[in-house]
Amino acid sequence: MRFTKLTSFLLVLILVAAAPRVFSQSSTGLGIEGGINLSNINVTPNFNTNSRTGLMVGGYAEIGLSDIVYIRPGLRYVMKGFSSSGNGVTFTDRLSYLEIPLLLKVRLPLAKVKPYFMAGPTLGIQLSANEEATNGVQTQEGDASAVFETVDFGLFFGSGMDFKVAANTEMFFGAGYSLGLSNIAKIAGVTAKNSGIQFMGGVKFSL
Repeated sequence: MRFTKLTSFLLVLILVAAAPRVFSQSSTGLGIEGGINLSNINVTPNFNTNSRTGLMVGGYAEIGLSDIVYIRPGLRYVMKGFSSSGNGVTFTDRLSYLEIPLLLKVRLPLAKVKPYFMAGPTLGIQLSANEEATNGVQTQEGDASAVFETVDFGLFFGSGMDFKVAANTEMFFGAGYSLGLSNIAKIAGVTAKNSGIQFMGGVKFSL
């Protein structure tokens, strides 16, 4: 219910922003992005975990509604997960997702360097889930997909800079925070939500 309300609110914002200039010229582009994801998990009841560093890579479209407001849908592969320790054993859970973000981007209309802010919902579809356990001498690894839900809803907030490098080409560097909204744990009495700090860069080609 909360995800539905947030999505509806963002769509209303997009329509309001687009209305004054729906027939005006706007820029559309396609881009590729990549970076790192410092992922972790928030667990209730409280349980100490450590972050895991993974990769993220994907592509996106950027549709200009005005000189300031853009819609930024995308498709990306994201590594998530966490680690924990107990009784001399370290557990590392490696989760990978196909993630679909639908972001609203607002950027300052400057000449060559354009600061921007982005926010919006994300839908993640689990591709794999594995857990490794090691005591420093022996290591065991197994499939953990039965422990985690296959669908993950969340929100993304980010900011960065766009740089114009050619007539129809821009590069960008940015950072963001991914906040999980849905419980991905299948264990009774346990609530677990993904989180992550992302650093990314990429290039966009105007159409």
